Amino acid sequence: AAEHWLPPDNFQEDPKPVVAHRTSPTNIGVYLLSTVSARDFGWAGTAETVERLEATLAAMRGLPRFRGHFYNWYDTRDLRPLEPQYVSSVDSGNLAGHLIALANACREWIRSPAAGAPAIAGIEDGLALTREAVQGLPEDRRTQTITRQQLSEALDTLAAALGRGLAEIGPQAATMLDIARTLASERGDEAGAEMLTWAEATHRSIESHLGDFARTGDEARALGRRLAALEATARSLAEAMEFGFLLDPERKLLSIGYRVAEGELD
Repeated sequence: AAEHWLPPDNFQEDPKPVVAHRTSPTNIGVYLLSTVSARDFGWAGTAETVERLEATLAAMRGLPRFRGHFYNWYDTRDLRPLEPQYVSSVDSGNLAGHLIALANACREWIRSPAAGAPAIAGIEDGLALTREAVQGLPEDRRTQTITRQQLSEALDTLAAALGRGLAEIGPQAATMLDIARTLASERGDEAGAEMLTWAEATHRSIESHLGDFARTGDEARALGRRLAALEATARSLAEAMEFGFLLDPERKLLSIGYRVAEGELD
């Protein structure tokens, strides 16, 4: 499942696409905060965000650790720590702080499980980016069944429906995406592909929020229990990290890290 839902350290585009199949505690912590931020900005719904967080925290719980600390590097394919095994005070400190922020966010969402106004703002972000991509499409003089104007009109219709709330936008969102897909297919160029990327992202955001607003009372209570479990897991992972042995007692400062094989502070 997406390399165990652990983020890769980097992605190289040139000279050919290459994913770095390794991750660090800082990479993981920033991914968790990115996921939280996407929900708070209204780009993703709560239930989808919970699914993502659950998958990553489940993977984290299965990673080998040293005195509660995650090692500095793991292979994202088989989850083994990379040699030489090392505990970084900086990375562990980053991740501990990120996990506490995640736990606090989950606690807030239990009180307010639906994004509300941020959901509207998040969808509007997607619409704005899609419009920008449509406006950036070069003129194509070939005969097409779908034109830029038709897609712009579909975006206008969707925006007007959004102004009345989330309840009515499902059909308009589907129509917009169908038009975008047809236009991108007919154009077959990079600009059309980029436009479609934003149209699909906007549609996914809408579907994510519609799933939240369609929840029954029982489903909402179940989501609250899942959020409480996420909060507890995040706090326990942060609190399990022992920082005492990383302290240089003479300088009263944390060492840079700990070389596991040698059993020595760095």
